[in-house]
Amino acid sequence: MTLPETFFFKCPLKINCGSHALEHLPVELAAVGSRAPLILANGDPIGKKRVKTVTDAFRTSGLTLGIYDGLTDQLQPELLPVLATVYRDGGCDSLIALGNGPVVDMAKCLNATIAGGDAAAFDDSQGGDADHLNSLAPLMLVPVPGGNGDEPTGYVCDGHRRLKASALTPAAAFIDPALMKRTNDRELAEGALIGLARAVEAFLDESGSPMGRAYAHTAIGLIVQYLPMALRKNNRDRSICAVVNGQVAAGCAFSGASADICHSLGTRLASPPVFTPGFILAALLPYLVGYVGTAVSPDRAGELLYPLAGEETYAITAADLKVSRVMALLWEFFEAVGVELDCVIPSSLVEAGVDTEQIETLLSQLADEPLAQCIAHIIDSARSKPFR
Repeated sequence: MTLPETFFFKCPLKINCGSHALEHLPVELAAVGSRAPLILANGDPIGKKRVKTVTDAFRTSGLTLGIYDGLTDQLQPELLPVLATVYRDGGCDSLIALGNGPVVDMAKCLNATIAGGDAAAFDDSQGGDADHLNSLAPLMLVPVPGGNGDEPTGYVCDGHRRLKASALTPAAAFIDPALMKRTNDRELAEGALIGLARAVEAFLDESGSPMGRAYAHTAIGLIVQYLPMALRKNNRDRSICAVVNGQVAAGCAFSGASADICHSLGTRLASPPVFTPGFILAALLPYLVGYVGTAVSPDRAGELLYPLAGEETYAITAADLKVSRVMALLWEFFEAVGVELDCVIPSSLVEAGVDTEQIETLLSQLADEPLAQCIAHIIDSARSKPFR
């Protein structure tokens, strides 16, 4: 491993995982002086059952709980003033986001609203708003399988755009097997594929830090090893916990990375969706590895073989074969996941239902981007079914 001359890495997220991890939630809240958290959760039947599981952890805590479990699978910015009123009138002093995707985005946006601004006011690209930082409430994350990958990060969607606001990163995550029951396999795979793509991109990031790569290494290993087991129902709750840990670790790695080529392309190409973003990312990811392995850094791309296959395979594989082996292993992994889901995970954009017009439109939109040549190479390589 080469140590960069300069680097920056910050991971404010504390991870609590395992049986009874939720019992640490009241302790962590009390440690930051919180006595009255507001829980935000999805309003579907599974979401309500998960709320019951979380509230059970507070039975002897002495804390006062506020609960809003009416959120949906779509972001609802119009609810923010109402939730802010509920928070203030209820005397709440912290937030618990129970769920993923829009639920966590709503919690982050609500936190910004409570602080007297909005998510855009904390956007790192605009310098953030230091005046409101002390007004932010402690935000705790209770992740469940699936999601969009932004949950453990400072990334947030405010209903109009996706922002990076590091100040809105959750303070801690609580991953408990009790919340992994009744998991939808498709949602589980979707979140895991997004996490894998983010971890690989962070691992390949030339400007990244050794610490970020360590998180990425961990995320790749956990997702690749445990996702097939979780889909086969083999020691299911524990396996799903491992996958969710991988997703959280991927988010930590991704927060400190500068490159998100596949993620950006996957989001754009998944609309209108034949496949969801995670499955589009699966179609793009091996080609990103191929591009980095041929045009940027063969050594770095080849090092992906370590977390994917283990130290023994990495050690006995010739240097000039490592990149091709990584690409082959990714395709094998996606095929194995597809078998368990009884569906095809696309290995090309054509298989993913992305048509030529959509591809050409995207290429023209990105023609002036700094990484336009890289993007064009990945898309052109990913158009048709690969020979493998």
